[in-house]
Amino acid sequence: MNMQEHARILEVLEPVPLPPAEFPPSVIVRDTPREELMQRVRDHAASAGLAWTEEHEAVAQWLFDFYSHCCDAPGQAYTDIEDYKRYLKCLKDKNCTDDGEQSRACAHGQLSASEATNAYRVYRILLKAFADKGGKAYLYRLFPLGPIFTLHLLAQLPRLVHDVDPHFGTAY
Repeated sequence: MNMQEHARILEVLEPVPLPPAEFPPSVIVRDTPREELMQRVRDHAASAGLAWTEEHEAVAQWLFDFYSHCCDAPGQAYTDIEDYKRYLKCLKDKNCTDDGEQSRACAHGQLSASEATNAYRVYRILLKAFADKGGKAYLYRLFPLGPIFTLHLLAQLPRLVHDVDPHFGTAY
């Protein structure tokens, strides 16, 4: 995808600004019928000229399932720097069970609704979920502008905090 295609996507699909904190994406996804959400994604992908495949669909479904079922933890996943380091190490280890209580529905991690507004935290869990297919390389092959940023554009979900940093060249 070249710069002209990037510009076209951003021209056709204007990013939605972050809403007030009481309406994080997880709440919006949970309250929107899934077929309506997926149809919105397909329609916007077509209008932006993106070839939408079953692989794209699988990533979108996974992210929406994650928002629906795994973003209601009562608080942060860590309380100090050592907990945070264990959390990061666990994200890299697909066999990590988070103290033996790995949930089938949230096998790759769980976030509070407020944590789920941070693109990096959602991105790390997304990488872990698709590690067996190639992780970062797989996701960026499907979504060159970044998987989270692109899916939020297509679904018209609010942008996450730090989803794109043009100064550093990062797009989640």
